[in-house]
Amino acid sequence: MEMKFKPEDINFHREDYQKITAAMRSKDYPPLLKKEVQGRVNLRHRRSNPYVREGRALVSFVMAGQDLKGDIRKAIDLLGGLEKSIKPRDRVLLKPNFNSDDPPPGSTATDFLMAVIEILREHGCTRISVGDSAGRPWVPTAKVFKKLGLPARMSEAQIPLLDFDQTPFIDVPIGGQYLEVIAYPKDLEDFDKIIYLPTMKSHYLAGFSMSLKLTVGLTHLADRSLLHADNNQFVSQRAAEMSIPVKPDLILMDGRISFVSGGPAVGLAVHPGVILASGDPVALDVQGVRLLQNYAAVNHLGMDAWSLPQIKTAVKHGLGIQRDEDLLLIR
Repeated sequence: MEMKFKPEDINFHREDYQKITAAMRSKDYPPLLKKEVQGRVNLRHRRSNPYVREGRALVSFVMAGQDLKGDIRKAIDLLGGLEKSIKPRDRVLLKPNFNSDDPPPGSTATDFLMAVIEILREHGCTRISVGDSAGRPWVPTAKVFKKLGLPARMSEAQIPLLDFDQTPFIDVPIGGQYLEVIAYPKDLEDFDKIIYLPTMKSHYLAGFSMSLKLTVGLTHLADRSLLHADNNQFVSQRAAEMSIPVKPDLILMDGRISFVSGGPAVGLAVHPGVILASGDPVALDVQGVRLLQNYAAVNHLGMDAWSLPQIKTAVKHGLGIQRDEDLLLIR
């Protein structure tokens, strides 16, 4: 189906775009049609946030320049250093945003991913993997990986690339208001630490897509139909509840380019030119939303960040800090 509007328009055409993504979706891809799991496990990867100061969650803010790796390292060092969350012996999963094969911020920039891998290796980490699952309209994930050139880059770097479409899954109790049980990759049990690499962008259904919504890429494709149930009325709340079992140990967000309308794949792009880092997904997303709100756009972010459904749901379930007084921004 041809896109008859320009995605960079300030007013994103939501209904038209939904028809386009529905037409794109594979009609015979097995993981979309059938959910198979290897039992039910009370999986919880939720360690306490090591990046706090006097009880306040830290969010670092760095203006990106020519030295990307140096700027990412600076964002980490402002928090207190990589050693606070990652030990050299840890088995580390990098979870980027490869929802689609669109260029950043539709997907995680390859240079950002490679810079983080280099930083981890310089820290002494030798057991690093990259894993993700594409969004339902863009699967198979292997096709998205190939179009982005990831298999070749990861092979060259000798980094395992995990296609979560093809891995065993386990059912995990959620205990949320909107979700009861969701399946996650069994491979998550093999990692000591998880690092999220979100982009900073609006989302035409969820309001925004940053660290909280990144967990959706860890859920079974068949379960993601629940995300869009009830005519997409509760995408924000359900996306937040999918983060109940899994909390990243460190979040490094690329805000060099962002969508302020549309998203997650296409939209009105701006260039904030920032890198944010935190150990608290709520704190980071609140700060990211505030940055997006500096731009004129037609989106779902026209209220205080703490009043947005995705943030309110995360606060309700204790997925991060509870109020603005608990956030400390470090430049």
